Amino acid sequence: MVCALVISIFTNSYGEIYLWPLHGERLLSSSFSEYRDGHYHAGIDLRTSGRIGLPCLAVGDGAVYRLKVAPGGYGKALYLKLDDGRVAVYAHLHAFEYRLDSLVYYHRLERKASWCDLSLPDERFRFSVGDTICFTGTTGTTAPHLHFEMRDGEGRPFNPIMELYSVPDDRPPIISGLEVIPLSPGSVVNGSPYAERFLLRASRGNAYVLDDTLQLDGRFAFGLSVWDEQGFGRYALAPLSVEFFVDADTLYSLRNTLFSYTQTDEIILEYDLHGEGAAGRYLLLYRRPGTSRSDRSGPGVIHSEKGGTAGRYLEKGMHEARITVRDAAGNAAQAHFTFVFHDYPVIETARKLVAADEVVVRGVDPDGGSVTELLFESPDGGGRWEPVTLEPMGAFRTGTTTRREGGLYRFIVRDDEGAAREHWFAAPKPVDLGGNVFCECIPSVVSDGLAIRIVTDRALAENPRITLGEHVLNDACVVHRLDAWTFMIHCGTDVVVDGVNILSVSGIDYRGYPLRAYSAFRAVRLYTGARSRFPATDSLDMNIEASSVRGEALCLIREIPVPVNGSGGLNPVSPPLAIEFPVDRLPRPLRVVCEPAPNVGLFRLEKETEWECIGVPSREGGSVILAKPGTYAFMADGLPPYLEHVAFDTIPRGSGFFRTTRYYVPVREDESGVDPYSAVAMINDREVVCEWDALRERLLIPVPAAFPAGMVRLHVELSDRAGNRSAGDFGFMIE
Repeated sequence: MVCALVISIFTNSYGEIYLWPLHGERLLSSSFSEYRDGHYHAGIDLRTSGRIGLPCLAVGDGAVYRLKVAPGGYGKALYLKLDDGRVAVYAHLHAFEYRLDSLVYYHRLERKASWCDLSLPDERFRFSVGDTICFTGTTGTTAPHLHFEMRDGEGRPFNPIMELYSVPDDRPPIISGLEVIPLSPGSVVNGSPYAERFLLRASRGNAYVLDDTLQLDGRFAFGLSVWDEQGFGRYALAPLSVEFFVDADTLYSLRNTLFSYTQTDEIILEYDLHGEGAAGRYLLLYRRPGTSRSDRSGPGVIHSEKGGTAGRYLEKGMHEARITVRDAAGNAAQAHFTFVFHDYPVIETARKLVAADEVVVRGVDPDGGSVTELLFESPDGGGRWEPVTLEPMGAFRTGTTTRREGGLYRFIVRDDEGAAREHWFAAPKPVDLGGNVFCECIPSVVSDGLAIRIVTDRALAENPRITLGEHVLNDACVVHRLDAWTFMIHCGTDVVVDGVNILSVSGIDYRGYPLRAYSAFRAVRLYTGARSRFPATDSLDMNIEASSVRGEALCLIREIPVPVNGSGGLNPVSPPLAIEFPVDRLPRPLRVVCEPAPNVGLFRLEKETEWECIGVPSREGGSVILAKPGTYAFMADGLPPYLEHVAFDTIPRGSGFFRTTRYYVPVREDESGVDPYSAVAMINDREVVCEWDALRERLLIPVPAAFPAGMVRLHVELSDRAGNRSAGDFGFMIE
């Protein structure tokens, strides 16, 4: 009665229908719908102050209907079906309630398995609100905490902080940066055709301000670097809502309330990643194709193109934007910025007269305003710039140069709204020599096609001629000159062939010397059901398969000169391959199908010298999943795992089913990694359950409390992912 009264008072004090799942303060380390690599966070993470074994409470009356023990993901997890039809999930557990611990242990022992996903009969294991049903732990995760989520009657996770609970929080969200994203080839922001990011200045009243006015021309979307903090430690949480206003009209709104597991991988459509941590993640304030969550609304896209239908049309002129971010406690922060929609100035003429020491230029403002024209001359190809005085000559302006030949010129036109265009040019006399200008061509994948970056060691007199196979890209695409030596061009997937593509670049530099350069790259045209084969080595072919693609996309494959020396047991089978593809176009990841030797796996370069095995085709049905772009190589693993010794530590009592002394064997496996499902353990020739703890690189031997004490013999067997197997025998004392 006393316990029931305490629970009732505690519950009513918050006006909540469910009990909080832990005793003590309501402190979070993660929030609902937070960014995770490849998926949304489906629940909230409750802090346990570094402790494991804290009792987890039934938040309402109900029955446990599912118990799961896995080497990754949720680790040990319990699913409690509440009497109202909702489901409470407890994950990363140390232990279950005593009867459940016993059931799961003997279920695994009977099936000779380390892991299980066990469905329980209805009403067999009922619990009342406040009962201890499990204990917090670290299974499947690095730090102790409780992952807790609530699912509705359709199995969809929803935000428990908004719907069911409140947490102490007096800190507003933090806004760090603004991203401006051009969405059409001719769009420019502050003169750049590429996405630009700006840091916001913190102001009074939880406001963040961009001091400079943005100069926009074309079609745009925006992104925001934002996170929330509950306090009591710097944990970056996802806010509850974001609202984007332009001139007081709602352009886009987002609320992290609910999603289904069929939508969880749409996280890749909602973020641009530009660095580590929350500050480097930009939440996109518009819907990319493929986004289907119902708690997002509005176009999020603005443009100045009359008659356009995709997005919100805005008149030319000054506009004010405001972004309001709120957390579940109602704390709010705002970002403010202004932008001008207008036509950028146009450079109609910029040329050096061949027969005279004179330059003729003309710039105009399509909006009808005045322009400022500046001309600079460089005698050394862009190293030093000197101003050239311009004089009016009818509708043009002219300037006298200091060089008849070999001069490089930079013309800048700025309108009365502050927007500027730049143009580099020269008028050299051609030199009949070849191969005198060095050029580097760097192809890369973008969401809607291919981007080619061209860098020369000498400033060119004009834009180069760029040919891809039979296509002259200058005819259909805009070549952007970023500076005197750098050019960028975008093209669609239609000009790229499946297989080897030849890129040709030609031009002339400011001295008159020719540029002729060639580059080759291999491409795979991706569409739903696409399959393309190419040789990884002379004796090993790879097939790239795409099971689902949003529209069409490209995958680029090229050899790169990085060392492939792994640890002592790894031997390279193929050269390193850079494999690049747009993950936002792939609802399901790519698959590599091949038939290498039995112990050969596909490895990804995670750091400068660390290679991680992503799969061994011979042990995974002849294929492995290719989820991320990166550098890959096939390598053979010739060493089995190394079993070190028996060690032990003391753990909380938990349910009492297991001993509080936990025994384990540290394992060193630096090649393909341990196969967690291959482990076998026997004590005194009697098989026992064991569990692979990948994050701490050890094989756990949980010993039931009923197991007799005394000196025992432990036999352990373990394989790596390539099939190399180790066995070890140890003696130790169970006290």
